[in-house]
Amino acid sequence: AQADDLPPETNLADIWNNMPKLKDELIPGVLRVGHKMLLAGPSKAGKSFLLINLAISIAEGVEWLGLPCKQGPVLYINLELDAASCYHRFETIYKKRGIEPKFLSNIRVWNLRGCAKPMDRLAPILINRFKDQKYLAVIIDPIYKVITGDENNATEMSQFCSYFDKVAAEMGVAVIYCHHHSKGANQKYSNASDRSSGSGVFARDPDAILDLQELKVTDIAEKYRKQVPDASETITAWEVTSTLREFAPMKPIRVWFDYP
Repeated sequence: AQADDLPPETNLADIWNNMPKLKDELIPGVLRVGHKMLLAGPSKAGKSFLLINLAISIAEGVEWLGLPCKQGPVLYINLELDAASCYHRFETIYKKRGIEPKFLSNIRVWNLRGCAKPMDRLAPILINRFKDQKYLAVIIDPIYKVITGDENNATEMSQFCSYFDKVAAEMGVAVIYCHHHSKGANQKYSNASDRSSGSGVFARDPDAILDLQELKVTDIAEKYRKQVPDASETITAWEVTSTLREFAPMKPIRVWFDYP
């Protein structure tokens, strides 16, 4: 007499002529609202800069990595930077991109450095506090601060990732999070989806994975500097590859990281 709290099954014939509406595309061709995306890359690759960039792009309705974004409110959960540094980073990126901050009210920052909780405890608080705020996306940066269990244990990581499903379903948001590569991942794994540190669950669970791999392009860096006179003293080049569940494969995107 075990309790059954699972949803009922669906007879396909009942909905064949009245298909449910697909969720809106937050990043067309990459990610839908209500789905999950992992941004993976080496430590200190600039993943936080890229996610703050994404938060700004969603809030202002402008492109990100050349990809259009649906405009709307976004919650950025900052687990790593102190609050003042986080705010200044937003300001610096706005200025560097030359974006007029018309929709700053679309960005809510939740600073949890020093008071982060494991995801099994954070998820209910997150849902209870923000479920009525109509966000399009929740960005969690980075997940190692909230991991529950051993990241090399598939069972425990499946449970951990289920909390992202719960947040996405109950808040109606896209959940976007970042994780670092394992040491030597580029040499060990030709498949980008396998480079995230820990269990292979991280390669299978997200609806979209964007992976960063550094390119060795010293010979053409000077060409970039001639085009961009105010370039940062140190610039790096990256290839962004994708693994997508919902959409056709995306061509790799090659970008410069010109601080910030």
